[in-house]
Amino acid sequence: MRILHTSDWHIGRRLKEHDRSGEFIQFFAWLANIITTENIDVLLVAGDIFDNTTPSITAQNIYYSFLSRLAKSSCRHTVIISGNHDSPAFIDAPAELLKLSRIHVIGQACTNPEDEVITLHDSSGRPELIVCAIPYLRDRDVRTITEDPTDSGQALAAGIREHCAKVFAHARRLREEYSIPVIAMGHMFVKGGRTRPDEGVRSLYVGTAPEIGADIFPEDVIYTALGHLHSPQYVGRENVRYSGSPIAMTFGESGGAKSVYVLELDGENLSIRDISVPVFQRLERISGNIEELEGQIASLGLEHESIWLEVTHTGKETVGSLQERLNEAAKPFPALEILSVYDESRDITGAKASITEGLENIKPLEMLELCFDANDTPEEQRNIFRPMYQEILRGMETDF
Repeated sequence: MRILHTSDWHIGRRLKEHDRSGEFIQFFAWLANIITTENIDVLLVAGDIFDNTTPSITAQNIYYSFLSRLAKSSCRHTVIISGNHDSPAFIDAPAELLKLSRIHVIGQACTNPEDEVITLHDSSGRPELIVCAIPYLRDRDVRTITEDPTDSGQALAAGIREHCAKVFAHARRLREEYSIPVIAMGHMFVKGGRTRPDEGVRSLYVGTAPEIGADIFPEDVIYTALGHLHSPQYVGRENVRYSGSPIAMTFGESGGAKSVYVLELDGENLSIRDISVPVFQRLERISGNIEELEGQIASLGLEHESIWLEVTHTGKETVGSLQERLNEAAKPFPALEILSVYDESRDITGAKASITEGLENIKPLEMLELCFDANDTPEEQRNIFRPMYQEILRGMETDF
């Protein structure tokens, strides 16, 4: 049996307000081809299908067009779970209809955790694989009420562990009955996971982050397909893996590898290999003084490839009309597009000052994180201030 693990599609994601539908369409065409050429039997999608809870009509069309194509492919089963960016209700809405195409979706955490255990059958109707499809677990899904606000992270972690334990206990009973492998899916941050600087990953929890280690997944689970972190990696054990996002969500991700995992499962024997995802839209970061930037723009322009640029002016001198000078340098090269410009010579806050992005585009919590980063605030202090800041914001919303 061949299984493909992917996650964090973030359909509908924009970059500096630039539409990326073309990239998503190209990715899904590539993925459909990989499924065919690799003879994939099972597709696992570990959350963050969409970039927000109210996806546009275009984003929905891209998603359902791929699922329609998938139903006609050699892939016999698909299992999709929701992530923290998704609306659980939206993911669940077409569940009964999608089952007709052997596509199983779990958006909302199930009241009975046993309902998150899916048994897949072969063409003869015999059980062949058990999948523990655990969606992103929200605070309201699992945490018991505690009187001690400083204990909220521990209570949440305990709730997540208890929920997962019930899922795995039921899977173990089925495994003993059918003598078939168990695979787990989850959308969560597992302790030890690595992120790249400026990676487009949203913090999952405000306040004390729950400590979830790879030990939450039992040793007899043959593979764990994770979502949330955007860089492909394993955590704790080689068979506990994040596949990462298929396209760079931010300029900070542009230098990292993007891939999907293909699993070869023969009874209890498992082999894992990665397949690199092509770059559908090149992103580049350049920095330097104005003369260096103009030279780099000219050099990139000669490559005659569509490139989106993030430009940082690091020169000490203040350059009047910086944006205009850079646009003029890029004018002879229609394939180049400057999406954002930062001018460190005008930096008075300790954080990058953006010429092309106004304060009105920065959300309050994002501004708080920028201030933390600018002042190298220790994580333990951040965890104290975040809930206080959110309480202030809630108070302001109430007042107005």
